[in-house]
Amino acid sequence: MPTSRSFYSSLSSLLLTSSPAHRQRRLHHRHSKKSYLDEYISNAAKKLAKLILRASITTSAVLVLQLLYVVWRTPRLPPPPLSGVDFVREGRTVAKNHDGDLVDENYVWKEKKQKEFRIVLIGDSPVEGIGNTHHHLALSGSTAKAFAQTLTTIDEGDCYDCVRYWSYGKSGLTAREIEEGMVPYLHCVQKSLQDDDDSDGQHTMIHAIVLLCGVNNVLDMNSTTSSFYSDVHSLIQSIRNNSQLSSTPLIVLGLPDFSKLPFLPWPLAFVLGYRGRMMQIMLEKAVREVQLKERESNVVNNDGKVRTVLKVIPDVQTVLGSIGYHRCDGDDTTLKMKLVHPLLKYLGGIQLAQDKIAALGMTDFLCDDGFHPGELGTVYVGNLIREAYEELVDDAVGR
Repeated sequence: MPTSRSFYSSLSSLLLTSSPAHRQRRLHHRHSKKSYLDEYISNAAKKLAKLILRASITTSAVLVLQLLYVVWRTPRLPPPPLSGVDFVREGRTVAKNHDGDLVDENYVWKEKKQKEFRIVLIGDSPVEGIGNTHHHLALSGSTAKAFAQTLTTIDEGDCYDCVRYWSYGKSGLTAREIEEGMVPYLHCVQKSLQDDDDSDGQHTMIHAIVLLCGVNNVLDMNSTTSSFYSDVHSLIQSIRNNSQLSSTPLIVLGLPDFSKLPFLPWPLAFVLGYRGRMMQIMLEKAVREVQLKERESNVVNNDGKVRTVLKVIPDVQTVLGSIGYHRCDGDDTTLKMKLVHPLLKYLGGIQLAQDKIAALGMTDFLCDDGFHPGELGTVYVGNLIREAYEELVDDAVGR
């Protein structure tokens, strides 16, 4: 690392040689002695360099201290039992019981196979279920329930008996580590379904894949925007390289806004927020490139549709602070307008009065650590994923 003296000299030279006056003197008076103005600029540059260096050191020290404080203060929350690589190999199912309620349980082999909608989630800590006591409260279970509530309207009107899901995630994984550690389990699920031979092929396919990545790349200072772009592109390609998954709908979830997470103090929240936005741009770029290739490859089949989509997470605070009108049919079959909080469509089967919804805050959607999604947060994101799938399928069939 250069010394302070060399740093001052370098910055001084840069400022001095970049000034118009100096360039003119350099052209016409190459051998003239240094003027008073040159000396003044040189001293000003040295003072500016010292100020920048001191500010950088101070800011870095503040950020390090804040980071250490956040690490010390934030509770370490466990995942539900049988999470990550220990997730049940046969998956879990969400189906209606005799009372019509959705029940989440381990998959049970039955003599007569049900018509299942299958979804696999891979990623980092939210997929593992950090902060949730059971999988039916975690992101995977909430996503499966969101799909189960609309089974009669998705996938070209097909009706399914249940939703069967797998969730392979691990806290702390970057995009590259997800490719190395979690994608193989996705391929294992597909292979096990193929081994379960069925004449009509219904029981040999995965209907949707959900990918969460990037949060730990934001937190990992060794990860750059360019390396993150390459890692995301490689990660998606590693999924598509399986011929059985080449056209499976893939929903890539966007990154949260770090600047608005309640557990991060300023200026650490500002720095991570900016870094997160840069990573989000790279994530969008990688998905767009994948979509472009999908459109090009599908032209041969007279189908210019994409099978990969990026779902940006809307700002919860913005949704919480807005009231919108929802069109609904009245009892007299006339179309009426009803005042409905827009968050209702993202809360699935959770019954909350509108006044309680209006009183919700950001922390109500997070676990005790103020970072990972809690019960409301997983339901919110799960319905966003379902919405992204519906849009993707509608686009694929040209609706």
